[in-house]
Amino acid sequence: MFCRVTHVQAPEGRVQQGLELWQDNVLPTMEARAGFKGALSLADFDSGKALLISFWEGEDAAREEAEYHEQAIRHFGEFFANAPDPEDMQLHLFAGEIFNGTYAADGAGGDIAAPPAER
Repeated sequence: MFCRVTHVQAPEGRVQQGLELWQDNVLPTMEARAGFKGALSLADFDSGKALLISFWEGEDAAREEAEYHEQAIRHFGEFFANAPDPEDMQLHLFAGEIFNGTYAADGAGGDIAAPPAER
């Protein structure tokens, strides 16, 4: 499994807006692409930093996503200022239980969508 790791630095006070833009605009496009296996979004709401990781079935799918990713960076560029270039990596290890479905949290840490087992 191949991964694209993207660092984001939101403008001050706008991390939630950036995550919503990603979730509403970029994620649906990625989900529709062949080879998409999932995505993970990590955020530090105090610093405005976020880490977005997308998972792809193979190297070709990850490479094709990279082309779309460049378009997204141009469209949402203010959220990528001073952030390093995205990195492509291979998934080495995943251990433990994870959600079977979708989970998201709002800027205050409250649940937006809980794992299916908790709904």
